[in-house]
Amino acid sequence: MLALKEQKKRLNSIEKKAGLILFFLSLGSIYYQSVAVFLGVVFGGSLSLINLRLLRKIVENLFHQKPPNKSLIVRQFVIKIALLFGIVYFLATYKLVNIVAFVVGFSVFLVAIIIESLYPPYRPTYN
Repeated sequence: MLALKEQKKRLNSIEKKAGLILFFLSLGSIYYQSVAVFLGVVFGGSLSLINLRLLRKIVENLFHQKPPNKSLIVRQFVIKIALLFGIVYFLATYKLVNIVAFVVGFSVFLVAIIIESLYPPYRPTYN
């Protein structure tokens, strides 16, 4: 149980770092004076945060069920992926965002995970 608490702390730390990185990327994207670039970074980063938060909830539900209801978990996952693809398709088709900026924003979580791996905020305690 202790390891699970440590993992939750680490995920929370990664989410906070990703939010902070997204904030600074959004400020930096204002430099380009393009609404499409700004919206690309903001929508990409926001979708990344929402995507991983929903994935976290789905996995937590999977582990909290005594006999896991696999069909419910699969349905939730498929709905999440369909919504994500639908939003990305809509944004790309109507050219509301700059695609490169969207990918940069969507990569915020990857950068946060790398930073968390290189510079952890605390040392986990193992007994």
